[in-house]
Amino acid sequence: MKTIARIASLIIFTLTISTTTFAQGIPEEGTFGLRSTIGGQASIEVPYQLNETLSIAPAIIIFGIENTSTTIGIGVLPRYYTSTEGSLSTYFMGNIGFNNTSFDAGGSTNFFVLGAGYGAEYFFSNNFSVSADAGLTTNLGGDINSTIRSGAQVSVSVYF
Repeated sequence: MKTIARIASLIIFTLTISTTTFAQGIPEEGTFGLRSTIGGQASIEVPYQLNETLSIAPAIIIFGIENTSTTIGIGVLPRYYTSTEGSLSTYFMGNIGFNNTSFDAGGSTNFFVLGAGYGAEYFFSNNFSVSADAGLTTNLGGDINSTIRSGAQVSVSVYF
């Protein structure tokens, strides 16, 4: 039993050291990537690192509610990185774009989308990261009254 505990401890220690050693910070200026959300809302983003603190990501968003509606949108999602501690970077994010929602009962409406939030991104290597953020979003225009909604998402990014 002691041998198994020692081997397990050695493996955990080695993984911790190697993850910390190879972990990186914010991607270099001029780096492109692909980012996708994990979960209910499908979002594909193409982040581009403008400088050491700002990235901008054009995005295509698809969101469906079974037997209710389907939303398709395009937008731009900037991230302003505020701090980096080792391989963890925090950021403020924005969201600006247009959505079209089609209702299963018939009809559709268009919205202008505006949002802001805060999140963190953990870089496992030069070209792979996982991020989580939370924010507030509003849809302006269309046939439905504008409301402010809160939301959260987890994303995975691959940089080239």
